[in-house]
Order: sequence, then structure tokens, then C-alpha cells
Amino acid sequence: MTTPQVTHRQERVGESSGAVSPPAERYRPARRLTRRAGPRGLGIRTGVALLLLGALGTLAVIGSVEVRRDTDALRTAVTERAAAAEQLRFTLADLDAQRADTLAPGESEADPGVDVGNKLVALITAQQRRAEISDLLRQLGADRDQGAQARALLDALGRYDDLSGRAAYVDELRPDRKAGRPPSVAVSMNVQAGQVMRDDLLPAATALAAAYQRQAAAGHARVHDAAVRWTLAVALLGLATLLFLLGWQRRLGRDYRRLISPPLAVATVAVLVTTLAGTLAMTACAGAVDTAVSQGLRPWTRLAEARAVAAQAAATESRWFVHGSAFGAADAVEFTALTKRLDTLLSPDGFATAAERPAYQDVLVRYGHFRADDTRLRALKKSGDTDGAARVLTEIGRGDVAFDFWDFATTLDRLAGRQLADFTTHATDAGGALDGWPALPAGALGLAGALVLLAVRPRLAEYR
Repeated sequence: MTTPQVTHRQERVGESSGAVSPPAERYRPARRLTRRAGPRGLGIRTGVALLLLGALGTLAVIGSVEVRRDTDALRTAVTERAAAAEQLRFTLADLDAQRADTLAPGESEADPGVDVGNKLVALITAQQRRAEISDLLRQLGADRDQGAQARALLDALGRYDDLSGRAAYVDELRPDRKAGRPPSVAVSMNVQAGQVMRDDLLPAATALAAAYQRQAAAGHARVHDAAVRWTLAVALLGLATLLFLLGWQRRLGRDYRRLISPPLAVATVAVLVTTLAGTLAMTACAGAVDTAVSQGLRPWTRLAEARAVAAQAAATESRWFVHGSAFGAADAVEFTALTKRLDTLLSPDGFATAAERPAYQDVLVRYGHFRADDTRLRALKKSGDTDGAARVLTEIGRGDVAFDFWDFATTLDRLAGRQLADFTTHATDAGGALDGWPALPAGALGLAGALVLLAVRPRLAEYR
């Protein structure tokens, strides 16, 4: 029984002494083999690359088309519709002023047989305004969304024309009446015409202008949001496509011992250029639209409203003169309210840049002339000098209401036109930021897709 124990101990000693050592090859690490992607793997990666390129191209094309379309719609809503509606407000109010002015001139009280006041200018201007109103209503009536409002304006305009026309006819029957004292029937009809203008025509025109202003505001929000949304979409998908192509380039270089695949490298550059160009173009578009609204649309809206309010004030002043004490008290109260509102609208604070302030100041100076004429007019009438008041209201010269209001309104119109031109310029720049789109992404990414196929073709040929 002792022998097996000794033998067993000897075997263990022999093992520990290393008498028999294993071959060195037993501990050599196994060689690491590179595993190439087979035809199926290449096909899958090619399909993924083409899918990403197609999706990126689709996003870039659809995004550019939508943003450009919304930009054009915004420009159209402002320059063709909102501008026409605001012009309609001014023209209606000025027509009312001219119709009232035709009742002011007449025979001099101090010199019988001598006419005082200028009736011809008011008649010609009223005729021009009436033609402009017809053209503006035809233009606005083409918009189906506001067709009912345009028809309502036409109906009210017919009533106004009837009343103001009959007032003029009755007045013409008394060629020898005194200046500033039209027949009572003519005054009554003119009062009714003024009520139609004040209660129906001007509110309808104001509502139409407000509707287009809301449309412009919604269009601005739509363009801005669309540009931001498509910018993010193109940037994120473009980044994903770039990462995939770079990773695939690295994999191909490792698997096939190629430093770089030139076609795939060019495709990657095309994706990079398209992504950067799309991001920058749409960002520039959004910025230009914001500038168009802040530096053009908002100041123009305020000045356009000031033009309409100024014309209403002039019409109220003219009605006050011919209506006399019976109806003139209400006109005087309305004139005061309108001029207070006008003082606020003409203030450049918060709306004018440093370069624009001199133009605003010029408008305010001319507005001051109009207000000074009004003060003089009321003083003359209060003193009983109706002849002098009729001259101040209707004559064409510095210091007369008709001239100074025309001067003020024309200068205000030029300033408003500058602001509208600023809007148009920046809105055009917004569309110009997308020049070349969607042709650029479609062409660049279509080329990238062809280059991907060209890059993988030699690799697939190795398996044939």
C-alpha cells in the first residue's frame, strides 16, 4: 500500500519541476482576422445611403418650395391687398372731404356778385377719388375671401353717391347763395351722406384693412416657423447622412485596404455643402422676413392708418364748416378726437430709425401747418368772416387748408411709401436667399447618389 503513494508523489514532483514543458506554440495568441462585409452587407449600406440622400433631398426641396411660397404669399398680402385696403380708407375719407368742400364756396357776402372759394379743385379731386375707389374695389373684389365685404362697400357707396349727388344738385340750383351757407336741404343730405361714410363705408374699409393686416401677421408667423422648422430638419438629417457616409468610408478603407474612396468622398462633400447651404439659406430667409416686418410692415401700417385718420379729420373739418351750428357741434368733437389719435400715430418714438427721424419730423412740421390753418379757419368763422373762412378752407396756397392738407398728406404718403418699399425690399431678399433652390439640393444630392453607386461598384465586382 505504500508503493502507490510514493509513485503518486513522484509524479506530482515531476510535474512541478517542469521536466516535461509544453510547446511554446500552445500559448501563442490566435491571429485576428478582418471580416469583410459581403455583397449583402454592401447592398444594405448602399440602400441606407441612398435612402438618406433621397430623404435629405426631399426635405430640402419641399422645405425650400414651402418657404418661398409662404414668402411670396406674405409679400402679396401686404403689397397688393393690405396696401389697396389702406388706400381705400384714405380715398373714401378724402372723397367725403372734397364733396363737403364743394358746398363751401359761393357768393361773397361783402361783395355781391363776386364768388369766393375754389370749387373747381374740389370737384376735380372728388372725381379722381371716385374713380380710384372704383378701381380699388375691383382689385379687392377679386379676392374671394373678402368678396362679401367688397360688395357691402359697393352697396354703401351707392347710397353715399346718391345722397352726396343730390346735395350737390340742390346746391347748384342756388348759384347766388352766400359762401359757407348752402341750402338747408343740401346740408341735410350732406349730413346723411356723412353718416353713411362714417357708419358704413369707413368701418367696412377699416375692417377690410384689418383683415389683411391679420393675414399679413399670420403670413409672417407662417414663414418664420416654416423656415425654422425646415432648417432644423435639413440640419439634423444632413448631419445623420454625413455621419453615416463618414463611417462607411472608414469601414471600406479598413475592409479593402483603401485609404479613401474618391466617389464616396465627393458624395460626402456634396451632402456637407447642401446641408450648410440649406441651413444658412433658410436662416437668412427667416431673418430677412423678420426685418421686413419690423422695419417695413409695422411702421407702414401705422403711417397708413395715420393717412386715413388725417383724411377723416379733414373731411370732418369741411363738414363742420358747411353744416353750421345745427350739425357742426358733433363734427367739432369728432375732429378733436381724430387729431388726438393722429398726434399718437405720427409720433416716431419706437418706430423710426435715426436715419428716418428727419422724414418723420418733416411730416410733423407740415401737419403743424394744417393744424394752424384749422385754428385760423375756426377763428375766422367765429368772428363772422365767412368769406375769409371759405377762402382758407378751399383756396390753393400756403396758409390755406386745402393746400396745406395736400402738402401734409402727400409728404405722409411718401414716408409711408418708403416704409412699404423697405418691406418689399427685405421680403424680396428673403425670397432671394433661396435662389437656386430647389435645383441645388436636387442636383447635388442626385450626383451624390450616383457617386455612392460608383463607389460600391468595384467592391461588388470582387465577389463575382
